[in-house]
Amino acid sequence: MSKQEELEQKGYKTYSNDEINVFWNPKLCQHATECIMGNNKVFDVSRRPWVDVSQAPAKEIAEIIDRCPTGALLYELK
Repeated sequence: MSKQEELEQKGYKTYSNDEINVFWNPKLCQHATECIMGNNKVFDVSRRPWVDVSQAPAKEIAEIIDRCPTGALLYELK
């Protein structure tokens, strides 16, 4: 089973491009806003879907997700 399949079974949603998979679990999110403060073009709660991985390089997205204190956001570099 892939990491994506495992996380989706745990309630995570997946947002992907050719370089990165971003996983988000709304049940774990405590709205610390580290993601939005990190890059509000990638993470925009007024948009659906609210994560747009085309708005920044994968490395930058990964660095922002590393600051998520709850584990609601995870990633997998391809």
